[in-house]
Formats: sequence, structure tokens, C-alpha cells
Amino acid sequence: MKIQQLEYVIAIAQEGSITTAAKKLFQAQPNISIALKELESNIGIQIFWRTPNGMVITPEGEEFLVRAKKIVEDMHSLEEYYTNKTDDGIKLTLISSQIPYLSPAIASWINSSKKEDKINIHIHENNVNRIIDEISGGRADIGVIRVPVTQSAILAEQLQSKKIICRTAMEFNMKLLMKRSHPLAAYDDVPFEKLKNYIQILHGDDELNVFCKNCINPDYPDDFNKKVIFAADKGNKLSLMNTLENSYMWVSPVPASAFPDYDVVVKKCSFAVIRNRDFIIYRKSSENNATIQSCINYLVEFAAKMSKVAEE
Repeated sequence: MKIQQLEYVIAIAQEGSITTAAKKLFQAQPNISIALKELESNIGIQIFWRTPNGMVITPEGEEFLVRAKKIVEDMHSLEEYYTNKTDDGIKLTLISSQIPYLSPAIASWINSSKKEDKINIHIHENNVNRIIDEISGGRADIGVIRVPVTQSAILAEQLQSKKIICRTAMEFNMKLLMKRSHPLAAYDDVPFEKLKNYIQILHGDDELNVFCKNCINPDYPDDFNKKVIFAADKGNKLSLMNTLENSYMWVSPVPASAFPDYDVVVKKCSFAVIRNRDFIIYRKSSENNATIQSCINYLVEFAAKMSKVAEE
């Protein structure tokens, strides 16, 4: 039995499909199928039923999955403790959902930490559910996710079941980001109805109406946006906004200085009435990891400063 086989089982159980699990793990589907058959043969039980609708875990598989998760979590915790246990460097993987201040916060943290001899940091973007899976599975150390305040209790239950801890980084109403030359940039409080004439840039994984009704205003009109471009990451979104005439996007309240390469402004729009929260999440097993905790503390402080400056 190999740890990799256990990770395959966990991914298949989460995704309900070998194909989807293979994509998530960046593995070839035949390799996962072969590994699963070998594992079931070696331990003498059937972990999944193969059905036309996907992989369904068996009762014996349920028991195996609980034990597999515990073993994988302990292995990641052990590896994390020793691979990050260094006095002269930084090694971290971070994953976030459309959080504009994450990159400048990490850069500022590195500058302040004075641990530049060894730096190995990976920063990725994904949707909330994938971020939680990446943290839970030990493939990322720190996640930053955004959810409406009304969904916070549901999120807390989900995280607790996965032994994930969360800290609030920021609570806010969404604001508008646009070029300084945008016709609406002259407003202190942008009239919502005027946005209809301009191109909205949205995160590639978001559903337009779901995002608008969950994060901006529950009364957001279904047919309001006729011009929308979806982009997969922050860099593409900013590049598009910088190139497309009179485009805009919704962001958390950060100052324009968070985008030093772009001549942009952050504007209030009173139509955005829903309160949102940015949470920093990490595994419970990382509570004693000095590097991870230092980064998390800095992110919380940085987000608070960004929010305060943006509201002034």
C-alpha cells in the first residue's frame, strides 16, 4: 500500500469520478484506475462500486476512507514539520480565490522577514471548493477564500469537519475597480444603473448571476450584464481592464496602490449591499509551524491596513 494510492482514493471519493480525480491530481486516468485495482486486490475489499453515474463508495470503502484520510493527513503533517523546519528560508504554497492584495502582501512579508537565503513559494488561484480540498489534502499550506457573511456558518462547519482553521482577514462590501480615465471614475459613489453601458470583467470560475446576487446585491437584475468577459486569473483580468476601453470589475476595498502597474481607481457603489468576508484557512496540523503562522499573521495585518486605507 502506497500513500499515493490513498490520495487517489480520497480524490475519487471527493470527485465521484476517476476522470475528474485524474484532472484534479494532474495524473493520467489509466494510472489511477490501475492503482485503485491493485489497492483493492491487495487489501481484499472493494472500495468503490463502478456505476454509469460514477464511482460510489462501498460501506467497507467508507471505513477505509476514514483511515486513509487520517494516514494522509498525518503524513503531510510530518512532512510539513520537517520540510518547513528551516532557519534560513521560506517554503510555502498559497492558493486563493480572486484576492487582489495577496501578491503584494506576500512580497511585503518576504521583505520584512529577512529570510532571503532560501525562498520557495508557489501562489495559485482557484475556486473556493478546490481551495478547501487543496488545503485539506495537504497540497497547499495557506488558502485565502471569499464568501458572503450569510454563508460563514455553513463554511465553518465544512472547515471544522476537515480539520481546517479559519481566520477573518477582512469584512467588506464590494467596490469597483476601473481605469482613472473611465467615464464613471468622476463619481464618488458610482450609480449602479450606469454600469450597464460598460464591460464587466469577471473571474473565470464564477457564474455571473450567482456571483452578483451572492456577493453584491440579492436584487441584482438577471439581464443587467450584456457585456462580460471571463478571465482565469488576476493578471489576465487586470491586463484586460487596462486594455479594454471603459471596462470595470468588482473587488474588495483595497487602495489603488495595490495595483502599482496600472493607473486605476477604486470606487464605492452603494448598490453593493452584501457583506463579504475574506478568510485565511490552514490545516490544524500547521498551528505550530512558525513559517506558516508568521505568514498568516502578516496577511491578517496587511488586509486590515489595505481595508483601512481604502475606506479613508
